[in-house]
Amino acid sequence: MKTKLIRLRIKLPIKTALACFATFLIAGCASMTQAPSTPPSATVRIQEWSAAYYASAAAGKGTLYYNGHRHHFTISGLGAGGAGGQKISATGKVYNLNNLSDFSGTYHGISRGLTLIEGKMHAKLTNGNGVVMYLAGETEGLASSMGAQAFEVNLTD
Repeated sequence: MKTKLIRLRIKLPIKTALACFATFLIAGCASMTQAPSTPPSATVRIQEWSAAYYASAAAGKGTLYYNGHRHHFTISGLGAGGAGGQKISATGKVYNLNNLSDFSGTYHGISRGLTLIEGKMHAKLTNGNGVVMYLAGETEGLASSMGAQAFEVNLTD
């Protein structure tokens, strides 16, 4: 008795396959961008504008709330992944901030978001001093973002 090997071949359009892959990656990033339940060292509020077409560029400003004081900072960055343009209004929690001077520096991390007129974003950023920012915010524009980011953060006062 001969057995036949049946090959099942599924053809997906490239756009469908990429959409499935993007959904998988965004779901995987969800747990990576959620802050711990422990009390943060500080909090932040950020306004940022970004544009992307495979690579991304961003610039903005923010306020750090640390030890009962407000400190203003600028943020600028580059990244990989995404397309479109958007305005981001985010708040976040800061961990491992032991000295104000540890806040400035280059932050690396991942972000994810989708903006179709209005949307949401989440990001986890870590600098060389071990300071970690978990951001969540609202977006306006037309953009998708998912990928690696590098931001330069500088206190201005």
